[in-house]
Amino acid sequence: MKLAVISDVHGNLPALSAVLEDVEQWRPDALVVNGDLINRGPDSIGVLRYLQQQVPTAAVVQGNHEAFVLREATLPDDPSAADFALRRFARWSAEQLKAADALPQVADWPDHLELVDPDGGRVHVTHGSVLGNRAGILPNCADEELRAKLGDPRDLFIAAHTHRPLIRNFEGTLVANVGSVGAPFDRDPRAAYGRFTYHHQQWRAAIRRVPFDRAAAARSFESSGFLDGAGPLARLMLTELHDCRGHMGPWMRHYQQPVLAGAISVEAAVDNYLASL
Repeated sequence: MKLAVISDVHGNLPALSAVLEDVEQWRPDALVVNGDLINRGPDSIGVLRYLQQQVPTAAVVQGNHEAFVLREATLPDDPSAADFALRRFARWSAEQLKAADALPQVADWPDHLELVDPDGGRVHVTHGSVLGNRAGILPNCADEELRAKLGDPRDLFIAAHTHRPLIRNFEGTLVANVGSVGAPFDRDPRAAYGRFTYHHQQWRAAIRRVPFDRAAAARSFESSGFLDGAGPLARLMLTELHDCRGHMGPWMRHYQQPVLAGAISVEAAVDNYLASL
């Protein structure tokens, strides 16, 4: 049995195209998309339609960005709201999906999948962990923290969200974080996904790295209208693509509260942050 798991595409169609071509050559029995297919990038509807066209049987799990977009779609379009500029990129994605009548499809995706291997063993796939879709599993996760994030014992636990791949055996569970297709944060410019093979009553895991057209991915930020329409935070997301490391997290920790308090605009805060790099 062969299982491919991809995650964190974030609207990056060139990366998804390259990865799905690689997956097709490997010929797995099933493909799972473990959340964050959409948002935080320029082509949410493009990646959704491409996945449906190329792998219509793929199972898709909701990530925190699907939840973010679905929530944004229910909120009023009120630029005067204190957090509107922080949510503007999600509104851009929500409007794109709404225009294509795709929001109901995203809403139908589950928060996790429970699979069973050929010998009855348990496989759990979820975007973050059992503690939530933003409670990710990092490579340096301490034992006590990891135990809480895994929950009940399983043979294989597959996570994502952090954009940093890992494979770890922990108390009888093979734990894997499949990394990110569209926005890797481990300084490796290649897309990452997980390959899982069940053989002789045992799971084996491997992280596969795939080059993609990074120049085309960067150009799509502008050609799609995302760089202008999604607000200043889109510049941070483009910088993440160039640098292969996270910038939204550090920016939010330093500037989110001052922005909400009206002490600085999002645009000025992004300018300050980028100038400090």
